[in-house]
Amino acid sequence: MMTTGADRSVIAGVLAVTMISLVGIAEAKAESCDACKSIEGFVEPSEIDREVSMMVGVFNGGTGDDNVAVQKARGVIETGLETAFANGGQCPEIDSEAWAIDYSHKRPRAALHKGVDIPQPRGTAIRAIAAGVVVGKSRNRKSRKGIEVILRHRPEDTGLPFWTYSQYTHLEDMSPLAIGTAVAMGDAIGSTSNSGKQGRRERRNALHFAVLYSPVPEWSNDGKAVLPKDGRFMDPTAFYRLSGPWESVAVSKLPAAEKQVSVPWMDSSGKTTPPGTKRIWPYPCQ
Repeated sequence: MMTTGADRSVIAGVLAVTMISLVGIAEAKAESCDACKSIEGFVEPSEIDREVSMMVGVFNGGTGDDNVAVQKARGVIETGLETAFANGGQCPEIDSEAWAIDYSHKRPRAALHKGVDIPQPRGTAIRAIAAGVVVGKSRNRKSRKGIEVILRHRPEDTGLPFWTYSQYTHLEDMSPLAIGTAVAMGDAIGSTSNSGKQGRRERRNALHFAVLYSPVPEWSNDGKAVLPKDGRFMDPTAFYRLSGPWESVAVSKLPAAEKQVSVPWMDSSGKTTPPGTKRIWPYPCQ
């Protein structure tokens, strides 16, 4: 079929628009967080390995065989850990939406649950699990995560030998805390809800709680996700272990007697159990 000069002009125009769109998408993926640049350890997104983006769910919403393979290799496997709150504390519990369970039946592609869910009434305050700094917050309008906030914790904040990142999603409203805000352990960082793209049934009100970690201090924020350099996921219950291992494969091999983790907590008055802990459960206990 012959094309006229006008046809060629139209085709050229379409191609130009397509190229501009693709460039825009690429730029959006590489977009940096201006508010993050003064925070300790920040590097540009281009310095973070692509696998970290696959791990946290930037590509295809974190689903699909390739993403799942990366997530498993970086810690998203079931460990068998159980919470046993310190001194018999009564704390909100993880429900059936447990760590690293197969989510493929809830998604159009292979998927894993990269955190734990803790149901609480809408509006219940969520607490920072350790001292840290706000390094990410988003409405995630097209994501199942919904409104989220992410904190970065230095080793001296937690007593752990690496940098950790705590993620809190399905929040009721955007956290009032600006990126770069320093928080103390137990500070309110948001409130419980069920925000995020819904599936076939309406999601109950619950906190989706996740923990990532890295042996190095560098991290980035590409406007879509917080990206710890050389980052991995950790079973959130493992975050409360007093000594290693914390890595999921090693944790999964622990004997049954070591699978219960004594989780420290804070009550509504700010008193911690045990005294002097640097890590607490994300909800008040009694």
